[in-house]
Amino acid sequence: MKYRIKFAKVGNICFIGHLDLLKVFQRAIKRAELPIAYSNGFNPHQIIGFALPLPLGMSSVGEYVDFELKYEIDIETIMTSLNNTMPEGIKIIDTRKFTDNDKSCAAEVVAALYEIYLPNCIENFSNVIKDMLSLDKLEIGRTSKRKTKIVDIKGDIFFIEEICGSAEGTSFKALISAGSQQNLKPELLVKYIYGYIKMSYEPLKVIYKRIELFKKDASGKFLSL
Repeated sequence: MKYRIKFAKVGNICFIGHLDLLKVFQRAIKRAELPIAYSNGFNPHQIIGFALPLPLGMSSVGEYVDFELKYEIDIETIMTSLNNTMPEGIKIIDTRKFTDNDKSCAAEVVAALYEIYLPNCIENFSNVIKDMLSLDKLEIGRTSKRKTKIVDIKGDIFFIEEICGSAEGTSFKALISAGSQQNLKPELLVKYIYGYIKMSYEPLKVIYKRIELFKKDASGKFLSL
């Protein structure tokens, strides 16, 4: 029986990497004495997979992981037993059984919602973003494997909405592409915004929080994983 878990990763545990997070879940599942299924072969491993690796240092309240048990167990039992064995900062928010229409969470994710906190006060931020998104193209250099390629990120931005603007800074929500087909890093979006408004970009002062991961249904509507 396959299950999908939604969990939060907040606080100091945000500073452990993706592979260490996998180990945290593997150990928690063992301590919870859940009948986890294992792969076949010479090096069997727990059948478990995450939707989208979370960048080091970023917090989230909308992460997903799939895993398979040898037999069906009550959902409340799974949630309670895992929450009792997880380290501080990781909390299981929801659990559900797989349906016949489900693919792996890694295969389904197409978009991610972020809350982004800028250290600068950007006046008329909503109007600035509206004008920016009215451009035909939003081109910026994307570096990968020591190569820089000019890409148009406009199609990767689904919406941007201001949360708060004050003398202390500006915060906004952004729904952008994510996953194996298209993937816009929120850092690249912020870098473009700073370039567009011609302000100095200080990446270490920007705070990111992932809120949710989405898939699309047959009609193209975004749905939470």
